[in-house]
Amino acid sequence: MTIQILKTPDNLLRQRSEEVISFDKSLTQTVADLIDTLESQTDPVGLGLSAIQIGVLKRVFVARVKNRIKHFVNPKIIKFSKKEVTFLEGCFSVPEFYGHVARPAELDLEAQDKLGKKTQGHYRGLPARIIQHEIDHLDGVLFTDHVHAQNGKIFKIEKDKKGKEQLVEITFA
Repeated sequence: MTIQILKTPDNLLRQRSEEVISFDKSLTQTVADLIDTLESQTDPVGLGLSAIQIGVLKRVFVARVKNRIKHFVNPKIIKFSKKEVTFLEGCFSVPEFYGHVARPAELDLEAQDKLGKKTQGHYRGLPARIIQHEIDHLDGVLFTDHVHAQNGKIFKIEKDKKGKEQLVEITFA
C-alpha cells in the first residue's frame, strides 16, 4: 500500500529507529509498503526510502540497486572506503531542496532480510550513497545536516520566466 511520506518539520524524522526483533507479518507489510511507496515516486524517481519516512520506527529501508528494489533490515556499515565523493542529494522528506554532500564512495554492509537471514554486500557509487542516506534516516539525520556540517549550500528548484526548472541557492537570514 502506498503511504504518505513524512516531511520536515515532522519530529518523528529526528527519532532514532529501533532494531527489528520480530520478523513477522508486520515487518513483511512494512517492506511491501516501502516498496509500493518508493515505486509510486516518479518525479523524481525514488531511489531509496526508510521506514521512518512512512512513520514506522524500525531499522528498515529499501533502495534501488541495479534497477531492482532491495530491502535491508537492521543494516550496519562495517567498512567505509577512504575515498569520498561529493554529489547533489535531495530527499522526499525535504521536498524541492538539494545540497552537495561528501560521502565515502564505497562501503561494506551487513543486514538481514525480512525473514531474518543475514546478508552482506559491497556497494559503490550511487547504491553506496543511497544506503548511507537511508541509514542516516534510521539515525534521525537528514542530508541537510551534512550540507550544513560541510559548510555547503542549500538549493531549491524554481522555475524561470520560460517555465524551465533551475536550482537557486537559498540563503538563511
